Formats: sequence, C-alpha cells, structure tokens
Amino acid sequence: MACSALLLIPLVGLIYVHLNQATGRAYSLVTDLDRHIPFIKGFIVPYLLWYGFLLVGFLYLAYKDRRVYFFAILEFVVGLLLCYGVYAIYQTTIPRPELTVTDWLLRMVEWVYRTDQPFNCFPSTHVLTSYLMMRAYLRSKSIRVGYKIAISSMSVLIIISTLFVKQHVLLDLVGAVLVAEGVIYAVERIRKGWGAKSIEVKVHTKQHNI
Repeated sequence: MACSALLLIPLVGLIYVHLNQATGRAYSLVTDLDRHIPFIKGFIVPYLLWYGFLLVGFLYLAYKDRRVYFFAILEFVVGLLLCYGVYAIYQTTIPRPELTVTDWLLRMVEWVYRTDQPFNCFPSTHVLTSYLMMRAYLRSKSIRVGYKIAISSMSVLIIISTLFVKQHVLLDLVGAVLVAEGVIYAVERIRKGWGAKSIEVKVHTKQHNI
C-alpha cells in the first residue's frame, strides 16, 4: 500500500509530456564553461539508469524508513510541479551535437534525443530528483552508511551525466539544486509545525484529563 504512493510521480510527470514541445521563444543558458565540457557518449549509461535508480531507491527507502519515504515523495511532487511551472513560463533550449551513429552507446544517445525534445531544461528534473533522493538517504537514521555512500555516488554520477550527454547546462544543475533545497526546507518546516501541533494537542488533552 505504501508503494502505491509512488504512482503520484508518473502521474505528475504527464504534465511534462504536454510541456515538452516548442511553444514560442526558447532561451539559451549556455555559458563559456558549458562550451568547454566535452560530449562523452559513455555517460548515457548512468543517465538512463536514472529510471531504475529512483525506483530501487524509493522501494528500499519505503522498507527501511517509512517516514522519510513519504516526505521524499512529497518533496518530489512539489519539486516537479515547481519545475513544470518554470517550463510553462520560461522555456529554455540546449544545442545538441550532430551524431554519426556507429555503436550501441550512440544509438542510446540518439534514442534519448529523439524521445526528449531539447526544451524545458531549466531546472533539470534529472538533477532535481537525483539530488532529492540523495538528501533523503543522507537524513535517514535507519539506513547504513554504505547504502548512503552508494546512493550519493550514483546521484552525483547521474547529475554530471546530464552535462556530458549534452542534455543540460551548468545553470540547469544550479537551478535544480536550489529548487530541491527550497522544497526540503519548506517540507521540513511543515513537518516541524505538524509535530509541534501534535505535541500541543497531547499536552492540552493530558491537562484536561487531569
């Protein structure tokens, strides 16, 4: 039953399908630093592992720390909605390299380019979700350090892969991290508020009974 909450994420993702097309003027956030970042086809592997990474990450989190799991889902949904809101009013684009397909890695890159239009890059949802997963594991007290290191390493690898396969630029990463931290802060404030109200109600009830 707890895992059924995961369905919220693909449902919210349907909004992206609608937004992933040219709607008018698209802005470029490419910097000189981005132009010096090479295209490395091998990074398409961690880029695509993102799908399985999130699923496995959520399932294990649900098993080990149910409270953090549900708050992580809330952070994902809110974070994605914020990103989609930006896409709706400020569309960005990114230039992609011309590909001459010669092996299976480049075929994978070509498939990504064909299925995901080069729009709505800022903030990056790949980065947002990978970063939120890492932060969820790091704050859980029920998960061993080894698992935290593994999740963090994979998150960082996925984040940098977005640059090397030319799906995102540096500002897309910065924007995603800022959105993630803002959402984490807001959800944490809400959680603490709920906790304080719960304690207040219990104290009030106890005093009333006395």
